[in-house]
Amino acid sequence: MTRSTVNKAVMKPRRRAKLPEAPRMDNKFRKTLIVVADSARARFFEPGNGKLVPASRSEMVSPLARKQNREIVTDKPGRSFRSPTRGFNRHALEPAHDPQKLEKHKFTADLAEALDDAVTSYDKLVLVAPKRSLGELRTLMSKRVRQTLAHEVAKDLTTSTPQAVWKALTAELPQPI
Repeated sequence: MTRSTVNKAVMKPRRRAKLPEAPRMDNKFRKTLIVVADSARARFFEPGNGKLVPASRSEMVSPLARKQNREIVTDKPGRSFRSPTRGFNRHALEPAHDPQKLEKHKFTADLAEALDDAVTSYDKLVLVAPKRSLGELRTLMSKRVRQTLAHEVAKDLTTSTPQAVWKALTAELPQPI
């Protein structure tokens, strides 16, 4: 016997390794999320049979972002003597920040967080918002949301019906959703 046949006879046969099977891709990961938003309201839709259907999280609203400053902050502004040489008149101080703008920014940050959570179960994202809101959202979006973002439409359609939003999207986007 040759040396190679002796070694083969002595060695135990190898077992074949079982490779794990890849999980099946469900249809739930092949979805598109359409978000129609502005600085105080966001609506979430999914396309289905030529119309828009509300997604699992259908709406986000910031009640304070649409109110006037006097309704958000109830304290009176501080007072000071501005010009002691001209007399003893007292003047109101302006607040350092606009409360309404702060509420809008908080809502946009919450929306960016909600998009980051929602993107895990969607394949594509279509974002419809006014130019100013789109710009602020772009700065707050995570890398994962930016990679999923397929289209941006610079329009304010938050008060439109789902049918009107669908018509605007089919006219605006280069390919069907």
